[in-house]
Amino acid sequence: MEIFVSKENEQHGPYDTEQLLAMLNEGHFNRRDLIYYDGLGEWKPLDEVFEVEEALMHFMDEGQETEVVVDVYQQVTQLISSHEEIFYIAHQKRKLMKTKPDCVVVTNERLIIIRQSLGGSRVEDHQWKDIISVEMKEGLMGTTFSVLDRNDHIIQIDDLPKAQLEKVCRLAQEMRA
Repeated sequence: MEIFVSKENEQHGPYDTEQLLAMLNEGHFNRRDLIYYDGLGEWKPLDEVFEVEEALMHFMDEGQETEVVVDVYQQVTQLISSHEEIFYIAHQKRKLMKTKPDCVVVTNERLIIIRQSLGGSRVEDHQWKDIISVEMKEGLMGTTFSVLDRNDHIIQIDDLPKAQLEKVCRLAQEMRA
């Protein structure tokens, strides 16, 4: 994601999230400066947008790509209710034939799976009350996150990095309890 900053009517950038956070911490920018990136819609004060960026940082403890997490977070926040909270976002390892990886989002009310294809993204929504079991598998060909719902449907996501897979599985089991 390319981020631009307007300070004293002068545009700076583009920066990625890590560069912007570092420059903010070093005092190059302040929270009243304006920020813009594709998808934001308009220039906004950095402190208004930075709260979102700060909130995203805890989703990236297991090596997630910032650009993917920001994109998924923005997509999912449009789908969830005001009392619903996103606990975690995991995504597949990048694949050659896909522009974006499939993702798993754990909230306090449901498990959301976002599948990517050439035609766009497809959102699968699974309420915790409808999930019977959750498991993870590691094999020679990679990892698999599996969910069994009340209708005996098996929902799977392959190729989540091990640390993300373990955290998604642990959180999903806690949410079911």
